[in-house]
Amino acid sequence: MGALSVSSLEASPANLALLGLFLVTSWYLSTSFFAWYRLRHIPGPFLGSFSYLWIIRIARSARQEKLYRTINDDYNSRLVRVGPNELLTDDPEVLRRANAVRSDYGKDGWYISARFNPYQDTMITVLDKTLHDKMKAKTAAGYAGREIDLLEPSVDEQITSLITLLKTSYADTNVLVDMAELSVFLTMDVITSASFGKPFGHLNANSDVFGFIEDVRKNWPVIALMLDAPILRSVMFSKWFLSFSGPRPTDKRGLGQMMGIAEKHVGERFKTGSEQQRDMLGSWIKNGMSREECEAEGLFALVAGSDTTASVIRITLLHLMSNARVYSKFKDVIEQAVKADVSTPITYDEGTKIPYLRALIYEGIRIRAPATGLYPKTVPPQGETIHGVFVPGGTAICMNAPAMLKSRAMFGADADLFRPERFLEVDDATRASLEREVEMAFGYGRYMCAGKPVAFMELFKTFFELMRNFDFELANPVKPWDSYSYNVFVEENMWVKVTSAKVE
Repeated sequence: MGALSVSSLEASPANLALLGLFLVTSWYLSTSFFAWYRLRHIPGPFLGSFSYLWIIRIARSARQEKLYRTINDDYNSRLVRVGPNELLTDDPEVLRRANAVRSDYGKDGWYISARFNPYQDTMITVLDKTLHDKMKAKTAAGYAGREIDLLEPSVDEQITSLITLLKTSYADTNVLVDMAELSVFLTMDVITSASFGKPFGHLNANSDVFGFIEDVRKNWPVIALMLDAPILRSVMFSKWFLSFSGPRPTDKRGLGQMMGIAEKHVGERFKTGSEQQRDMLGSWIKNGMSREECEAEGLFALVAGSDTTASVIRITLLHLMSNARVYSKFKDVIEQAVKADVSTPITYDEGTKIPYLRALIYEGIRIRAPATGLYPKTVPPQGETIHGVFVPGGTAICMNAPAMLKSRAMFGADADLFRPERFLEVDDATRASLEREVEMAFGYGRYMCAGKPVAFMELFKTFFELMRNFDFELANPVKPWDSYSYNVFVEENMWVKVTSAKVE
């Protein structure tokens, strides 16, 4: 027999297919081995050590919060490997170091998943630290309310609209209200009023006026999957893919329509001679943001500022309705505040001075993190030793907010219990430390959520005015809602009976 040579092989489709399969398999096995090897010394699910199948399964499960909450305890480690390059930590000090203003850590590619406009990045999607800091400098005053005279009055208007809607359509009737839906109507109108000077009118219409809320709710399972799987993320949120298949301002509903509305509002402000209002958009323009930057940032504010705050409203209200002791105590606190001639609606300054209201807000954020996203930061090139373990450069350090906020070491043996008093039974220094831990849910340092001041103002006012004016009763205590965790919480069918309960 003659020697087998390359020339004797037929270049048939079958042989080429086999060769391709061999090369792909070899590539996958070798890359999986090297991925496993570099972080082999860190515990975690075996499937996650060499592939993204574990993290994809978690993203698809709709139970992210529940599954992440215990994983650090399950592996008895402050660092748990959940992906080939992803380490999940529940240690707030590690996260503070990674997010500090002068930190050498960078942003992971995970953040590009907040890109909706293929042609313009926002503060959150910019990965370069210098560009991020420049954009934050332009947006910070607006988000913080420092240059917005009408921020608090605009929030008051939406709170008043919420109270009016409940009084005229639901209170003292046999009609149940879906507080899951109504909470998003409120937060959407608050953020659009603060951003663009006027609300989009969800509360006045008592409906999802542009179909945006429904579209986002339906798409979160897909978004969560693409967020946590780098291969999918790099394709689906790439600029070229979004330019062909992403939302467009000419769309008739959903995110695309919201893009069009944002462009319209921003365009009017950039017209020659246009008077600038004292809202977020006016502040952004004053601080040098371009028209395109304002359009993209405004759209992101709608998505980021509505779902997360609404989640806190829902979970806190659920625990209030489920806990007679806390419910009764809060009612007594409101009665005392009203007797002391508190404003209507209550001012933010007044609200922050009511200790039990403040404790209720912080406990509502703590009992369930507003978002369960990974928010990964990349270790600097030289690597770093964390908890005695060397972590190579480029590794993504991810935040386990559900576990961090349920820490028994920080919040006590009853950390799983909704108990606002935990913030009132300690000295001022300890209380400040507990609040600081809870505020980690909004990020920290360079990457702290810019909309945090607006969110807190909204929460203080919402709970005081809701409980001042009404009593709430779950229609189905056994199954109070349908709840899903996809980096944010998607909730439906939170049916509640409302009765008037004006506190005099």
